[in-house]
Amino acid sequence: MKIRILLTILIVCCALCAASATAITVQPATGLQSGDLTPGTRVNIETTITDFISASGTTFPGTDTLQFYTDLDSPKWNIAIVLNSVENPRPIEGGKTIRISGFELEYPSSTELKVRVSLEGVVPDVTATTDRTILRIRQLDSSDDVRSGGEYIVTRKVINPAEVQTAIISAKGDLQTFKSEIDAAKAEGVNTAEAETKYNSGLTALQSAEAAGTNAALAQSNLNQAKTAVSEGRTILEKASVQHKITSAENVLSEIDAIITDLTVNLSRGSDSRVILISSKRQSVKNQIDTAKGNYDTNNLPLAERQASDALNEGTTVLSEARILQEEISTLPEFIDPAKPYLWVVIGAIVILILGFVVIKKRRAWDELG
Repeated sequence: MKIRILLTILIVCCALCAASATAITVQPATGLQSGDLTPGTRVNIETTITDFISASGTTFPGTDTLQFYTDLDSPKWNIAIVLNSVENPRPIEGGKTIRISGFELEYPSSTELKVRVSLEGVVPDVTATTDRTILRIRQLDSSDDVRSGGEYIVTRKVINPAEVQTAIISAKGDLQTFKSEIDAAKAEGVNTAEAETKYNSGLTALQSAEAAGTNAALAQSNLNQAKTAVSEGRTILEKASVQHKITSAENVLSEIDAIITDLTVNLSRGSDSRVILISSKRQSVKNQIDTAKGNYDTNNLPLAERQASDALNEGTTVLSEARILQEEISTLPEFIDPAKPYLWVVIGAIVILILGFVVIKKRRAWDELG
């Protein structure tokens, strides 16, 4: 009987522990503009904490503390403790950090506890563009350590306006370099249409960044768009360049194939050791092209480009050799063409007739001298 009672107590305790909240739940903050912030901007942010890491049987451990923090200047905290939908406003407070003791938040677990938070403040000056904490909420235990799952934080990047102007100048140089890369690729026959579209988008965004003037946040937003356009454009240009090299190598391979066909079919030189060697080299080029295409498909562009370049260089060399061989064989006189042995039979017969004629003539001359 005692064992059953102990087991029952243990099960009840486990159930109570399982029912306790394991993390604070905070509604998404509202009122804060999206994107980066600039110093001097006034911020007004609101949110509500709907659940806490609670103790068994209570809404909040009496020994815990709810802590609020912000990096904003001149902060003003307007906080209300909401019990069963009834708001109990606390006095408005200043300071970057404020605390609410567990004594104010500990109620029977049957009570619906929420904490509504409204924060006003000014974005601080920064010497370098960096992230700043707009709002941080923590549930701390009796040792002032953050409980697991007991933190909620909202951060934003705060811009140093001077850095934005420097970045715009740098981005203009990078954009011009990108244009040079496009022009060089276009001169080689690469299809640069998509890359040029990205360049134009980057140029427009960069011009908007310059036109933003003292609105550093807007300037930074447009600057980010320009950088993204250039980055995407470079990827597109790289893919187009690799594809162009692969296609060029394939075109060379097609020319080699045409010559091999002419040598083997039209000129009947399939067994010629020189033609066999050209065919072997042609297969090596084909293997390199296939490998380059495989790496291109898996987006391993640097390796694909090297392999396509190697295939194109080797293919060009093989094509040159094939053309020379084709020219040699095509211009070879028929009477010394090893592909036509019957000519040698005719030539041999002619030689024999001539020799026979000479021998007979000499014999007659000897007979007359008799």
